[in-house]
Amino acid sequence: MISIKKFFIYLIGMMCVSLGIVLCAQCGLGISPISGIPFVLKEILPITFGQLTMLFHLINIILQMIIVKNIVDIKILLQVPVAFLFGWEIDLFKTFITVDQNQLFMQLLALGGSIFFTALGMVLMVRMNLVQNPPDGFVKLAASVIGKEFGRVKIIYDIGCVIIALIIGMLFLHKPFGMGIGTVASALFVGKTVTQINKIIENKKNSKI
Repeated sequence: MISIKKFFIYLIGMMCVSLGIVLCAQCGLGISPISGIPFVLKEILPITFGQLTMLFHLINIILQMIIVKNIVDIKILLQVPVAFLFGWEIDLFKTFITVDQNQLFMQLLALGGSIFFTALGMVLMVRMNLVQNPPDGFVKLAASVIGKEFGRVKIIYDIGCVIIALIIGMLFLHKPFGMGIGTVASALFVGKTVTQINKIIENKKNSKI
C-alpha cells in the first residue's frame, strides 16, 4: 500500500522537475536535451509547451507498449497520469515565471536553478519508487531489452532528442532553435547534481544511525 508521505514526496519531486524544465526554457540559454523536441514544436504548432511535453511523454508510453507488446501493462499505464501532470505543471509554472534575458546574471541564475531543481526532483521521484516519468521509463525498458546500461542508453536517447529537435528547427524555423550552452550544461551537470544530492541524503541517513 502506498503511504501518503511517499506519494506527497513524489508529487513534490514532479513539481521540482517541472520547475526545472520551465527555468531552463525561460533562461534563453538553451533547453535541456529531453525537452528539446516539445520546445521547438511550440514555435511551430498552436499548442503550449506543457501540452507538447505531455504528448511527448505519451509517445514514450506508446513506445514502451510496443516493446512489451502489451497495451494494458499496469506499470506503463500508471505513467499516463504522470504525463498529464507534467504537462499541466509546466504550463502553470510558465505562467508565473519569467527571466530577464537581457541580464546574463539572471539567465545564469535561472539555468543553475534549473539544474538543481531538475536533479532534486529526479532524486525524490526515484527514491519513492512509485512511477517513472515516461521518457526514463522508455530508456530503462530499452536498456533492459538490448542489454546495455541505463546511463549509456540515456546518453544515446538525449543525443537523439537533440538531433531531432535540431532537424525540426532547421526544417521549419531555418535555425537550430532552443539549443545552446544551457543544453550542454543540463546534459553535463544534472546527472552529477543527482549524484551529489544522493550522497548528501545517504550521509544524513548514516549520521542518524
